[in-house]
Amino acid sequence: MREYYRIFKALFFFAILLPPTIISKKLRLPGYRAWPHLVHRALCHALNVKVKTFGTPLEGPPTLFVSNHVSWIDIVVLGHVINACFIAKKDMAGWPILGYLSTLQGTIFVDRDRRADVVDQRQEMQDRMHEGDNLILFPEGTTSDGGRVLPFKSALFGVTETAMHLAEDDQGRTQDLMVQPVTIVYRKINGMPTIRANRPSVAWYGDMDMRPHLKGVLNLLKIDVEVHFHEPVSRHLFKTRKELSAYCHRTIENHLIDTLRGKFN
Repeated sequence: MREYYRIFKALFFFAILLPPTIISKKLRLPGYRAWPHLVHRALCHALNVKVKTFGTPLEGPPTLFVSNHVSWIDIVVLGHVINACFIAKKDMAGWPILGYLSTLQGTIFVDRDRRADVVDQRQEMQDRMHEGDNLILFPEGTTSDGGRVLPFKSALFGVTETAMHLAEDDQGRTQDLMVQPVTIVYRKINGMPTIRANRPSVAWYGDMDMRPHLKGVLNLLKIDVEVHFHEPVSRHLFKTRKELSAYCHRTIENHLIDTLRGKFN
């Protein structure tokens, strides 16, 4: 019964929020970028995902948020707490519900198997940041089990090399691209601390099928997630994308390990 109740709640929120989200985006009404943010917030409520934040997402200059990646739930969680567009694999566009929401949110879909498209995709990211959009990047390129951070693909930071300096602000000052590392930590499942045995209940990785994993999440009582926002840094401080990638990986991984060990309880 819990599964159907969650589905009913999600459909109820969609019925209320999707029409104004679609209309506001199509007509480019003021504040249209905030509507998908509200939809993700409603989805967190429907799934009983409790999100606790530490620190705050940077507001002002266009920002590249860099996060570890554990599950499809990350998209709902980050979509709830950050007003930004995702950079995601092209196949995500075909996902039920989340794929459509991502399209409404202006997600940039990347086809990593077509090298010929890399230049165009990088240009799209640069243009979006010049227009003032924030972007969310999962540089692992895949998902982990939530107990570690996989190596980052530094090539995914390539857009920062062509967008280090953005348009001038209202006072005529050139804005630097800002980068803010973000650590996602799944702390509790059904009120119990996450350990290796129960992490697969929320972590979606390897060759797991989406449908049974989604069914399992719908039947969970509660998921407690923490989102830790680290100090934003200017892209200009790093000589290469590899230096930036290494810095973000080190910051996110160290914080994940310390949090799971109880250092920040």
